[in-house]
Amino acid sequence: MRFTWSLLALLGMPSLMMAQSYFIKGPEVPKPSEKTAIQEMTDYLARRIGDKTLSIGGKTPVTFQIGDTELARQQKCLSTELEDERWVIRSVGDQILINGGGTRGVLYAAYHFLEDFCDIHWWSDYEEYVPQASSLTLDTLNETGKPVFLYRDIYRTHKSPDSAKTAIRNRLNRDGGEGLALLPAELGGSFAYGSPSHTHTFDRYIPFEKYGTDHPEYFSLVNGIRIGGQLKGQLCLTNPALKQMFLSQILRNIKQDKEIAAKKGCPPPRIYDVSMNDNRNICTCDQCKAEQEQFNPSGHYLKFVNWIAGEVAKTYPDLYISTLAYFYTEPPPKGGVRAADNVIVKLCDTRTNQAASILEKDNKIFFDFLTSWKNYAKNLFIWDYAITFTQGVTGFPFASEFHYGDLYRTYHENNVTGVFWEHERPHVADFYELKFFLETKLFEDPYQDVEKLINLFMDRYYGPAAKYMLEYRRTLDAARKKNSGFISWFPPIDAFQYIRKEDIIKCQSLFDEAEKTVADDTVRFARVRHGRVGLDRLTCHIANPLIYHSLQKKETDGQLKRLAVEACKRVAETRASWVEKWSNNKGILQQFENELAVMSMEIEEKPIPPELQGRSFYDFYPNCFQNHQANLIKLVDDAESPVGKAFRTDVDPEKMKYYDLPFGMGVYDQRNTKTIISTKFDKPYGKGYNWYKLPGIIHLPKDGYVYLTRAWTTKVGLSNPEIAERDFEIWASVKFTGPKFFADSTDKNYIYIDRVVLVEPQK
Repeated sequence: MRFTWSLLALLGMPSLMMAQSYFIKGPEVPKPSEKTAIQEMTDYLARRIGDKTLSIGGKTPVTFQIGDTELARQQKCLSTELEDERWVIRSVGDQILINGGGTRGVLYAAYHFLEDFCDIHWWSDYEEYVPQASSLTLDTLNETGKPVFLYRDIYRTHKSPDSAKTAIRNRLNRDGGEGLALLPAELGGSFAYGSPSHTHTFDRYIPFEKYGTDHPEYFSLVNGIRIGGQLKGQLCLTNPALKQMFLSQILRNIKQDKEIAAKKGCPPPRIYDVSMNDNRNICTCDQCKAEQEQFNPSGHYLKFVNWIAGEVAKTYPDLYISTLAYFYTEPPPKGGVRAADNVIVKLCDTRTNQAASILEKDNKIFFDFLTSWKNYAKNLFIWDYAITFTQGVTGFPFASEFHYGDLYRTYHENNVTGVFWEHERPHVADFYELKFFLETKLFEDPYQDVEKLINLFMDRYYGPAAKYMLEYRRTLDAARKKNSGFISWFPPIDAFQYIRKEDIIKCQSLFDEAEKTVADDTVRFARVRHGRVGLDRLTCHIANPLIYHSLQKKETDGQLKRLAVEACKRVAETRASWVEKWSNNKGILQQFENELAVMSMEIEEKPIPPELQGRSFYDFYPNCFQNHQANLIKLVDDAESPVGKAFRTDVDPEKMKYYDLPFGMGVYDQRNTKTIISTKFDKPYGKGYNWYKLPGIIHLPKDGYVYLTRAWTTKVGLSNPEIAERDFEIWASVKFTGPKFFADSTDKNYIYIDRVVLVEPQK
């Protein structure tokens, strides 16, 4: 029986009450993705049109023919006749054809109709925009399109159960995730990576825990020791036995994945990943080192990947093998090595200033990598970052959206065919909904007018507050340009010092006006408040000046301090209500409570320690520390500390071996990705708080941090212009408790850090 829906059926009204405005028809036996397209059109048109009228070219009622209907056959627009993912919207008299190629084309056509002609938008898993019901009058339609980029994927976290539908509604063809990550047939399946994952697969294929004891020769030689594992080592890629084992594993996975996809009615995976673990410890055995010197580390890796790809192609010529250009493999190969035709190189953008255009000088290193790699790989993907990962900094504001057009166009013009965005933490990331909207739209067409897209979003999302929100974002971008802001993927907290006091004051004033305009609109007021959180958190940080102990005292900025007090109060009042709707929100809320405790800590100058009497120094209390392990580290009251509070690290969990002795301390230059100095302390100096000091005088980097513990999870940013690129001694006040550190202790195993000081050298 042919599927037919009508407005009357949806509204539950008898036919005598009103004339039918439109019908929705599908094939006699609709495929799963066609059923979804029909249902989505049915649901959203009912909300968009309601009891009003829909007409096409002056004709009503209108009949939508969705999927492989007789009209599609007549118009030569069957799913098998169109390119994969091409969509078609075409009016034929009083009928409108909605269809597309492959398994997802019909869905893209439906969503384009709803978005382009009905002004319906999907901002996230939790928010959408559907205009108030009204009549819809359409002219003759003949629209078609196909996404420019072959592979379009945004890795998100804290997703809802409907996250895959959000992805397809916005014409992504994968929904992030690990493992096989097949989207259901109802959503057309996905442009899938096969098992075991889409990245960092060395340890997933050849686990060090499984093979390290019996076959250490399979793993990387680092400092004379064979090590492996996702965070510690790599594979020895010149080992012949390893190559054969790796090949047998990947062939087995391909066979199993095809069977799984067939059972689910989904297209099988098209790509299998063969890429390095997530660390920098490349193998230094004689054979591997010789290849690296001859071909560069990237060429050394490509030789291994090309061999795997060649062997796979003998049985599966339609599949691709992907690998990363990441860390030491980011520079292109030399010595005549290039990626095989069935190999995809995924270039990782780890060095970019996210707040700037890819065409600016700050981003020349990555731009040069990009323009070079197109000469060494027929198939080039990008792994990009739209998030700041540093704990406590994620969500601080930077207006990258104005530069997305440059980025996507540059990718397309340099033979990039796929992009993977790592854009986690949508509940806290800076202006996530706007950036997600732009990312998805430019995937389809990188030559769209970005200003027009931004204006559309601002108007629909913020309503009357839009002009203030847009001016806020432009103020941020202008400050970044004026003050040379640099926002990396792991920025220190002081990287945001480019947003100066006058910018903070202006932006807070803009938000005051924005809130007034939507005070009676509960939804939009909540959105404005959420958009303000990043600025409020930054205000609290900037309002607390560096504590400098010397004869020259600095006065606290009263105006900024007042703004900070108001900002902290707003965050406490509204942030929890925003994140409660997210899945897995318990962890989010706990992290929020920890951060709020840090934000609200009163900053008062503490007594000078006896060891530093007569010295000039900068004093950092726990509110200045950055925490990269939220589930283990928290701010606590501590009566033993002269500061009264400390960052306490729980070191009991067995898996956290990095918190065992020796205790580590050092300085890392983030912009140049190198450790400037490091040292270890084999045991505590004694019970209670003691001072631990890095040796010598350290010249601070422009963009870096002091790290504490071997896990580097407690950090102090060094990017404040007042201290960056100057010479200091570096001391830290640390207390150890528990039997892990003192055999006679009955306390819990904790590390407390309450103070870090930068001491000016004695003349």
